[in-house]
Amino acid sequence: MRLKGYKNLLEIINKKTDLEEHLMQNPDEVSKNSKQQPFIFEHKLGNDNWKIIMDIDEEGIITSYPNNEVKTNKFSIRRKTKFIPILKHKHEYIEMVYVLEGSFIQEIKGRQVEMNKGDLCILDKNIVHSSLPLRDSDVVVNIIITPEFFDGIFMHLLSDDNYISNFIINSLYSKSKVQNFLMHHVAEDSVIKIILENLLIEYYTPEIRSSAAINGYLLVLFTELSREFTYSTGELIKDEQHKVKKRILTYIRNKYKDTNLNEMAEYFHFHPSYLSSLIKKEFGKNLKDLLTDIRMSEAENLLKNTDMTIENIVLEVGYNYSSFFKVFKKTFGMTPNQYKTNLDKNK
Repeated sequence: MRLKGYKNLLEIINKKTDLEEHLMQNPDEVSKNSKQQPFIFEHKLGNDNWKIIMDIDEEGIITSYPNNEVKTNKFSIRRKTKFIPILKHKHEYIEMVYVLEGSFIQEIKGRQVEMNKGDLCILDKNIVHSSLPLRDSDVVVNIIITPEFFDGIFMHLLSDDNYISNFIINSLYSKSKVQNFLMHHVAEDSVIKIILENLLIEYYTPEIRSSAAINGYLLVLFTELSREFTYSTGELIKDEQHKVKKRILTYIRNKYKDTNLNEMAEYFHFHPSYLSSLIKKEFGKNLKDLLTDIRMSEAENLLKNTDMTIENIVLEVGYNYSSFFKVFKKTFGMTPNQYKTNLDKNK
């Protein structure tokens, strides 16, 4: 049976785990273990094993890796464990932190951020952060979303030009090493609060949980967040999307002979569907037409300014002979030979 409202959700989500009971009874053990590097807690409580392992990379940064559940489902929700500090770390996914009750303190990029009931924080992939222990009255959930999650129905959302889409694009698909985070307060009577509660109720009712429903809630959630986020409510995003038009054009001019959408997507670390939408948006035409324009422009330049034969020009701009003549005539209204004859007459 589906959970009935927020109160019922809290009753389910806020049940103390064996670990939390253990930590409440043994507070000194928290202090002793929290200083370990790598950050490892391991307790055997009856038949239950609880274990968090965070490894350290070459730069000395603790990195959290998604477990099999997250890899398989591409999405997960976890209530943040109480009574333990979380040391500085990063992870290979986007994390949304939502405070249902109480408050707690995170440190993000060296800045202390207090989060209170209703606050939502979206953390960039690989951003370094930590948090102080939660109290018994605090209820906080982490919503974990992998890059693969956005490769399907969310692609059209990412083609919009707004803070949320730009944030996700830069986090998951950009080469930039600059990490950021977004903070937003979810108002008590807002649509976003209703969406989040229904998402949590769906997730914490496993006997009827529907991945289609979860996808739907998340799509509406990101859509509503994109409407509410403004410059004043979010951290300044280093938006590489504003630079990408120039980068794409430079790439195509250098690689126009033999490039294609998949190769470009791999180069820019973008999903092919997103890159296709972005090219259409920025240039007003698809990649095929853009490549044609550049190839024809280069062919015209070579006809005007070199003594190259038409056969060599065809090879130079990446066409076969018959295709080149067809496209050239469509572009310039005459064959390459006619174009060259006209040039010779005007010399």
